[in-house]
Amino acid sequence: MKITAKSTVFPLILAAGSAVALAALLLPAQSPAELWKTGRSAVGQNDWKTATAAADQLQKLPEWKAHAGLLRGYIARGNGQLNQALLLFSTANDNPATRTEAYFQAGSICYQQQQFAQATLLLRQVLEWQPGHLDALRLLAASWYDIGAMEKAIQKLSEVSKLAPADYRPLYMQASILKDFERFEDSAIAFKAAAEIAPPDSPVAREIQTEWGDCLIKLRRWDQALAALEKAGDQPEALALKAQTMYSLRRFDEADALAEQALAKDPAQPDAVLVAAATRERRSQATAGLELLTDCLKKHPFDLRLHHRMADLLAALNRPAEAELFRNRAAEIAAIRTKLSAAQQALVRDSSTAQKRLEIAAVAEQLGEINTAEQWLRAAVGMAPDQPEPRTALQQFLQRHPPAQNSNNPKLNPQSAGNQPADTEF
Repeated sequence: MKITAKSTVFPLILAAGSAVALAALLLPAQSPAELWKTGRSAVGQNDWKTATAAADQLQKLPEWKAHAGLLRGYIARGNGQLNQALLLFSTANDNPATRTEAYFQAGSICYQQQQFAQATLLLRQVLEWQPGHLDALRLLAASWYDIGAMEKAIQKLSEVSKLAPADYRPLYMQASILKDFERFEDSAIAFKAAAEIAPPDSPVAREIQTEWGDCLIKLRRWDQALAALEKAGDQPEALALKAQTMYSLRRFDEADALAEQALAKDPAQPDAVLVAAATRERRSQATAGLELLTDCLKKHPFDLRLHHRMADLLAALNRPAEAELFRNRAAEIAAIRTKLSAAQQALVRDSSTAQKRLEIAAVAEQLGEINTAEQWLRAAVGMAPDQPEPRTALQQFLQRHPPAQNSNNPKLNPQSAGNQPADTEF
């Protein structure tokens, strides 16, 4: 039959309601294994018609019904029907040939929906069956990260790095976690390793160099920091860190020039403001430094360094009462930050306590760290989706801070497995 003749046949088939006949027309005669391969390829190309045709034919074969369920799950997920996809993937759970992929797809959907407790359960089962499943390792690491179980996240990221040594992302994620927990020595090592394999001269490579340089500054390794920052580009943060390094090396003119470049791009960049205020004080222009600090504090009211510097400059200008106010405020902020740090450290190994995460979110919000607070609230909801308290707390938070004010951290979110089938062959 010529292709042009199909236009007259299709209406007859559809009128008869024969899905099997339609599938036969869409696909040539194939073995079940070939049908499965065709269906998987169609899913990868978002060709839902061909994928459906393959699923319809596989559904007729008892030993291939689980594979048909997988294909239907991919189709539902591709069309945004996530709950329907979960049900369809569950039909492939009992077949040893399909259960690993079914559990992985269900786990990735649960992660996408921020149902972290269910996601970790499913992904851990995938790894029991297939310890080298890279996408499952990545998603499990991300799940542990998103609920604050950082030690478990680092462990899984290390496994990913061993299995995919050319992938800079797990190293970058490890480095960022270690930096957040002030393990700067280990963090610098991980940033260096990530920098060596990141795409050359790319935005992410410059981002890594900037973070690495910041780590080295905290370790007071000024020359090494300067070398790392040379490849960090000319974004305000990178310029400000270079200025800070130059100032520490007592290269004051270069420090001032770099700070001015940073402030031209971001007038409230805290590191640049601190350097610019210090250089102004050296030139006996303390009042000009105070103006910079005052404007910066309006945007960064919880930055301890700004409060301390304000107090020092006010004291130098013989304004002790005002200096004392800033010292007192700095002490208040420091106490809250200490509380937050201790609470987060206590959860490094914890992957089950939602209530503690609600408490951390409240402290983070008190410090004005809105993104951090939202992440902890979503972690609590994802760990205890059936409990009303976390969900109510998140809803109230979003009323106080509409989503447009908040932003996720794309750096630490893995690229979703999406609707693509894993590479495992069945």
